Amino acid sequence: MSAIITLTTDFGLEDEYVGVLKGVVAGLAPQASLIDLCHTIRPQDIRQGAFILQAAAPYFPKDTIHLAIVDPGVGTNRRLIAVRAMGQVFLGPDNGILTPFLHEPLFKEAICIDCQERYLAPLSTTFHGRDILAPVAAALANGAGLSSLGTRTFKEKLIKLASPALQIDRIHGNIAGSVIHIDHFGNLTTNIHQRDLAELTADPASIQIFHKQQQVTGLASAYAAGLNGQVLALIGSRGYLELAVTNGSAARILGAEVDDPVRVTRGKKG
Repeated sequence: MSAIITLTTDFGLEDEYVGVLKGVVAGLAPQASLIDLCHTIRPQDIRQGAFILQAAAPYFPKDTIHLAIVDPGVGTNRRLIAVRAMGQVFLGPDNGILTPFLHEPLFKEAICIDCQERYLAPLSTTFHGRDILAPVAAALANGAGLSSLGTRTFKEKLIKLASPALQIDRIHGNIAGSVIHIDHFGNLTTNIHQRDLAELTADPASIQIFHKQQQVTGLASAYAAGLNGQVLALIGSRGYLELAVTNGSAARILGAEVDDPVRVTRGKKG
């Protein structure tokens, strides 16, 4: 079976960067299968890159190689790392983009990449995705061991993103979370998971969800469950509470942004 390499970047699709990345891998590991996860991560938005990668990785087979390039520190003394977790390998800068895979029980080992013999020459200071990470991904696809890429390091020494605050008060029936992602359709994904709601109440139809001046009661079963333009709350495909608008954009209609607070309260009995 040929190796799978996924690509997650903030390169966009207007320049040659994505194509060049694929060209380097194709030249060094022509048998590898390249899969685009996302190239429209907001520029320099490490958190969004981490979120997309975390959401996608569980659906890929063992030994998949994930190349994650959201790298505002390119050319500085920031490190490039390879992380083995959940039976897969993740390559990227040590800037927090690989945070979701640095926790037990997923994490297995991490390497600080230092294998200059594999890099493209001359080495650019502004495109390490092309000159370092793509050749390293190709080497792994060709069977190179992780230990051949550099020096092992402890996960405690790697940069981690702070988790968005989530406060759950089961006694009083409240959850305080936030918007952590806004997708292409304008749906708002929160950091409140389905299991958090289940622990709060056995009656999801009674919960109240608050965002700014908007209040929604209960959970819908689908995006199309309301009238056109109606604001809904539902559990999205990632398992998290979302706010959406039937045939519309919740982000636009609610004036929403990432980090907006979202509050959930348990409905009264009777």
